[in-house]
Amino acid sequence: MRPPPVLGSSGVPLLSKITDTKRWFASGLLLCGLGQHGVAVADPRVTVEQLAKATWERVEGPAEKASVLGPGRLGGWRGDYVGFPSIEFDGKTYRMWFVGGQKTDDPRAPYGYYERIGLATSTDGLNWTVANEGQPVLDLGPKGSVDAKGVTHPFVMYDDGVYRMWYSAIDGNNAGSLGLRPRHVRIERICLATSRDGIRWTRENSGKPVLNLSTSRDAMDTIQVDSVSIVKLDGIYKMWYGGYSGDRFHHKIGSAESRDGVTWSRTHAGKWATGLAGDHDQQLGLSVYGDGRKYYMMYSRGLWPKRGGALWVLSAATSENGFDWTSVNAGQPVLSFPPPERRFDSADGRKSNNHSCHPTKIIIEDGRARVWYVGESNAPNRKLPTVQHIGLMEAALKD
Repeated sequence: MRPPPVLGSSGVPLLSKITDTKRWFASGLLLCGLGQHGVAVADPRVTVEQLAKATWERVEGPAEKASVLGPGRLGGWRGDYVGFPSIEFDGKTYRMWFVGGQKTDDPRAPYGYYERIGLATSTDGLNWTVANEGQPVLDLGPKGSVDAKGVTHPFVMYDDGVYRMWYSAIDGNNAGSLGLRPRHVRIERICLATSRDGIRWTRENSGKPVLNLSTSRDAMDTIQVDSVSIVKLDGIYKMWYGGYSGDRFHHKIGSAESRDGVTWSRTHAGKWATGLAGDHDQQLGLSVYGDGRKYYMMYSRGLWPKRGGALWVLSAATSENGFDWTSVNAGQPVLSFPPPERRFDSADGRKSNNHSCHPTKIIIEDGRARVWYVGESNAPNRKLPTVQHIGLMEAALKD
């Protein structure tokens, strides 16, 4: 798989089935509701059934290859690729935290790239301006720290007047360091940073992980915990995340919860979500939406087409409890497949692997649902085997 790679306690029931929605509050920068038992609702007018029936379409972006944001100048911190967006919207301005990749000769940098997190803003979700004078807003950590060799997979929530960013920390070690296989896969752990303006960030928990690797041999996340989606319900933070355990269980989706966003406990005894599609049963980066009764998840899954190659595509599922899922449309990709040629997301599994993956949280605006995602092209215009961009998909919502 090409850069950036997508390889990513005892359980209390994660979420209960909800039948009523009574209270409203601001979660992130979106109006959200709390159900009777604390279910986050992104928009009280939109149901999971509407999303499950919706047809998602690619939106032509103004950046190269119809994306909305592409890499910067070669040699810069985002010169080789961009990806893993996290978006907040306050009704006027979209804010996108994203990852930029830069080639490095540092032998301790996994896969030969540094990853840093930047911020871009937009008034329409299509035309983006990189903030902070074009520089990262979260850079590599100090020497010897858990994120000294990279920061990636941000998830940002506006919470009680503060931006909270959970992100994956890269210290330069790999699975081989733990005696696990495949040896080359980098280790990732979840850390937390906070900010008042979305630009200047402070690492919390003394820079240490807030969700570390599992140590049990039979766990789903012994090498990586990353790609989180979080909601805050009745004062409890609920997290879904991607876990990777190498040759034993590959990529799975797990869950955890916390009262402060710092100390987390895995739910469902650390087991992975059930009922999701994926060739070889592999799933990772995701986005979850709740309507007060059910949940809709858009997630990345492995697909191995008959013609050969391997792909990551986006599929969808619904659930009543946030753990046991039922595939939408038999798990078929939410975007038309095979992908069109000469676009940023035209991967076919031969030259590129990431047709579409790592969706942002779903934003509802003017009767449509909007999701930004990562894609790779088969015909890069740079001196790289492939280049990742960020694009937009939308779905018109009907009653």
